Amino acid sequence: MLLFIRHNKKGRAKMARFLYSAFSDEAADSINGQIAACKANGVTHMELRGVDGKNISEFTVDEAKALKEKLDTNGMKVSSIGSYYGKIEITDDFEPHFEGFKNTVEVAKILEAKYIRLFSFYFTKGESYEEYRPEVMRRVRAMAEYSKERGVLCCHENERGIYGDIPERCLDLHKELGDVIGGIFDPANYILNGVDILPAYELLEPYITYMHVKDAIGAEETVVPAGQGDAHFDELIRRFNKKEGERFLSVEPHLKVFDALKTIERDDSLSIKMDKFTYPDNNASFAAAVNGIKEVVARVKTLRYGIIGVGNMGSAHLGYYLDGLIPEMVLTAIADIDPAKLERAEKKCHDRSCEIKCFDSAETLIDSGEVDAVIVATPHYSHPPIVEYGLTHGVHVLSEKPAGVYTKQVREMNEVAAKSDKVFALMFNQRTNPMYIKLREVVQSGEYGELHRFNWLITDWYRTQAYYNSGGWRATWSGEGGGVLLNQCPHQLDLWQWITGMPASIQAQCSNGKWHNIEVEDDVTIYAEYKNGATGVFITTTGDAPGTNRLEITLDRAKIVCENDKIRAYILDQSMTEFSRTAEEGFRKPDGHWEDIDYVDTDTEQHVAVTNAFAAHILHGTPLIARGEEGINGLTISNAAHLSSWLGKKITLPIDEDLFYAELQKKIASSSGKKESVKEVVVEDMSSTYGS
Repeated sequence: MLLFIRHNKKGRAKMARFLYSAFSDEAADSINGQIAACKANGVTHMELRGVDGKNISEFTVDEAKALKEKLDTNGMKVSSIGSYYGKIEITDDFEPHFEGFKNTVEVAKILEAKYIRLFSFYFTKGESYEEYRPEVMRRVRAMAEYSKERGVLCCHENERGIYGDIPERCLDLHKELGDVIGGIFDPANYILNGVDILPAYELLEPYITYMHVKDAIGAEETVVPAGQGDAHFDELIRRFNKKEGERFLSVEPHLKVFDALKTIERDDSLSIKMDKFTYPDNNASFAAAVNGIKEVVARVKTLRYGIIGVGNMGSAHLGYYLDGLIPEMVLTAIADIDPAKLERAEKKCHDRSCEIKCFDSAETLIDSGEVDAVIVATPHYSHPPIVEYGLTHGVHVLSEKPAGVYTKQVREMNEVAAKSDKVFALMFNQRTNPMYIKLREVVQSGEYGELHRFNWLITDWYRTQAYYNSGGWRATWSGEGGGVLLNQCPHQLDLWQWITGMPASIQAQCSNGKWHNIEVEDDVTIYAEYKNGATGVFITTTGDAPGTNRLEITLDRAKIVCENDKIRAYILDQSMTEFSRTAEEGFRKPDGHWEDIDYVDTDTEQHVAVTNAFAAHILHGTPLIARGEEGINGLTISNAAHLSSWLGKKITLPIDEDLFYAELQKKIASSSGKKESVKEVVVEDMSSTYGS
């Protein structure tokens, strides 16, 4: 028995795991007060600076050990030593300064701090940066090399008045000193020095070890909570999130005067500004600073999105969002050209305490600035133009199937997607079905040889005339562009090529309106041939009740049958091809046995799984269920089947896209485009229509 267990651990792209640290001496002078403030605000690490009225760099070995014991007892860790080293004039004597630094390294080791903050020396006005550059490099290198040899990395912080006050000189430090020194990015310090933040970040990104969370308004020379100043903190965190591994966000509030301030600032100009804040105490200012960055991270780690089209499928997407099944996405907008559908969806949101904005077109929603991404759930013809508009106007796009109606249009859409830096995904929810995942794994492994035959009888799409009368566009050439192949079977056509690969040719009979009063096909038989000589038959209809869903795949050493959510395989003892060549008996068959192929039938939630994967890919870099560009494959089979039936001949793949388009236009020209009797029906629960 073959057992399949689907693991959810997928490969991840580079991303950060943020850890919150803080200069806790801005909350309280005493270590007990600092610990309490950190715990109250969900801060797990301290960037130690002032402790019980004494700078951490001045602690003795015994004092450091006692502090470590207290921190361990309270479950607190130290990210960095917030030292003042490098905050003397470049012309001051360095040797006594260096001796004090050596003690700081010992303290850092005892406290198990990974980093020591340092600076690159003050310059009095009129002193030449270029003249003293060699001395700066010598001093910083001496400290950094001494520290690194003992297992602690020195990290340089940018600050006004020092050599590394602007990005270019910080870059100079890093290029000169290489990996003996890390980098701290302090946005507020740059802003207060007149530096444009985002270009500074891009220049220094390879060298940034961790970030000081401190924002500022340059014109006022005032420090503010993260996200309220000129630092573009949302974008900074988005970019910082792309760095791999654990990354500290070390909160340095500077929102209210604190005891240790006089020991770290060159003058009192900043403290005068800080006195203007109305926080009742230092604990409150500390909490405001921590909350500020947490709000930024929440925004960055949550994707704002809109649903375009709130008919049947759009309402289903809305439903599972309102049920709380999409934790990393927040619905901010919906759009539909039908005011009645829009009103109905808005009311549903309001009733569930979800306030959204409504738009009467896809374009106005995308242009609104209210969304980072959209789900497209409109009629088929509109998929490519909406996708293209979204990708070229700065939003990520998850489109319902099919990718479009004709491959020429979809190919143009894919070309746009290839040039975009936004994510394009397709709602192929059946790829989440563990049965098909396992089947694909078995077929593509090659364990049982190459494909001989593919047969899929999928006739459990029964639809009534009322279904077809539920929309004026439905089941018309001008409104939908096809029938069972384009509406019900895109998932199966996608699975067909996903599991066995694309066939080389198609010959088909598509019967239009055989079982219903409609223009498009509701009964289809497709015969396919592969390059290796394998063949396939695909039969589908919306006119059979009860229907059947049975997939048979014959490989050189096995026959695999999928039906009723089970996979069975007749596994041959040897290749049927080889047996035929070597067997001496004319009627003998190769020996074999039936075997269940087991898999863990987990609740994949289908559309929910695809949507969550879409969000996770954007936010964290995890794989998509289906890239949007893959939608052209199943559509190629569908287009080939239509073209074969229209022309009465075999169609070789890839199809003549211009010919198909011309033939489709003939169908559209003859289309009524409307029905005599239309009665709108919105189905809230679409789960029974997904197929299996």
